[in-house]
Amino acid sequence: MDEKKAKLEAALFLSENPLKRKDIADVLNLGSIGYVDMLIQEYEEMLEDTHRGLELVKTNAGYELKVKKNHLEDVSHLAPHQDLNDGQLRTLSIIAYNSPVEQKHIIDVRGNRAYQHVKELVKRGFIRKEKDGRTAILDTTDFFLDYFEIDSINEFKNQQEKEMQETF
Repeated sequence: MDEKKAKLEAALFLSENPLKRKDIADVLNLGSIGYVDMLIQEYEEMLEDTHRGLELVKTNAGYELKVKKNHLEDVSHLAPHQDLNDGQLRTLSIIAYNSPVEQKHIIDVRGNRAYQHVKELVKRGFIRKEKDGRTAILDTTDFFLDYFEIDSINEFKNQQEKEMQETF
């Protein structure tokens, strides 16, 4: 059991995206989702100890490890911008580069997962969303600029264009 929890922890730590129960079963070579649920519950209870710095979070996309909020301020400087997952960062960068942009364009580029990314980015204050007919217009906020320590959205766009030119 402890070996399975250790593998569960390693998988959650390394995964760029939240893991669904089926993904966990596959990684741990388990045929039973019930056993996965038991492992998840026991691991979650272990992390509830006040001396632990991580928590297991269940989202619509699956399970992921996050730093407990009461420790985040003390350690966030060690890995700036790591509180956003890879998918959210990619979606945010497309929104920022094209802002203001119709949400349907983002969904066309990023797929249906982008709906959840947009929802989270709005909730966290990185973007604002205004209804426009059957779609919505997405735009960055001042919080986005402050968070990434840039002065303007044009500075961000110029920086991205420069990086793309250096790549090619």
